[in-house]
Amino acid sequence: MKKQRMIFVGLWMLFFMVCLLPVTSAEAKTSAFRQCGRETKTGKYYIWSDNSSRYLYAATSKSGNGSVLTEASDGRRIAYMQISDGFTVYYVEVEDSGQNGNNTGYVYRIKVDGSGKKQIGVMKNVSGITTYYKGNLYLSGHDGYSPMDIHTYRMNVKNGAAKRVMKNACVREQKGQYLLARPNGGAPCPVAYYVYNCKTGKATRITKKGEAACFFRNKIYYAECIGDPHNSSTFRIRRCSLSGKGKKTLVNKIKAAYIESLTLTSKYAYYACYDSKRNKTIYYRYNLKTKKKAKISHEKFKLGTGYF
Repeated sequence: MKKQRMIFVGLWMLFFMVCLLPVTSAEAKTSAFRQCGRETKTGKYYIWSDNSSRYLYAATSKSGNGSVLTEASDGRRIAYMQISDGFTVYYVEVEDSGQNGNNTGYVYRIKVDGSGKKQIGVMKNVSGITTYYKGNLYLSGHDGYSPMDIHTYRMNVKNGAAKRVMKNACVREQKGQYLLARPNGGAPCPVAYYVYNCKTGKATRITKKGEAACFFRNKIYYAECIGDPHNSSTFRIRRCSLSGKGKKTLVNKIKAAYIESLTLTSKYAYYACYDSKRNKTIYYRYNLKTKKKAKISHEKFKLGTGYF
């Protein structure tokens, strides 16, 4: 019988784990706002915080300590996740209550030159900003009852009004108006995957038993478990439209303990499977044109996906 995989972490570690998994953009070259980070250049700047600091830093190169862009108020820290379009930065100052992971998050915007700092709104139990779409920020946070269940909230940047738009789902990737979401990083796989339409405000569940998912061009590709997720060791690779319709199976009956990753390129779908019997990861690529799969080496997988 296949054992359900569970990652056991402390309450605080699980709460901050969400912050350490930044959203990726499927339109990195054209997307206005994107996640900040010490290794990510947005416009002319690298912008980051270390999640325990009162400071938000900016630099024009990857090396060096950078300069302080802004400082959090006394008793607060800068949340790890920020977004920027190279001109404006949205970030959160967190004031911890010290009980059950509860906090108060003060959402700000500031220009990359340090001017124009303004508070946008206030939200309870926030972990960070995940993304932005046409006047609305999307943030991760919990409801104050269970810090393990992280939800997605939408905040209007003009009036600071906030509303929960997805329950027990965090944004992992963005493609224009569409957001790909799943439960937080501490949840056991398989898990449900959702696609949220920022224009309609509607979330559609793609699968109940997902292992991995990503946007590619105008499709969503995902790996899911076949059968009982607690007993099955069989998976498949599927794709659907951005609205979650028109599902089609590409690779069927994959035997593995679980799917470690799924990455798309213009020619191939790369996926990695963990073989529990041999205690090793097996790598494959699926040719999108010929519809044939082939086992490949780890080196070819790294070259094809850019994962090292």
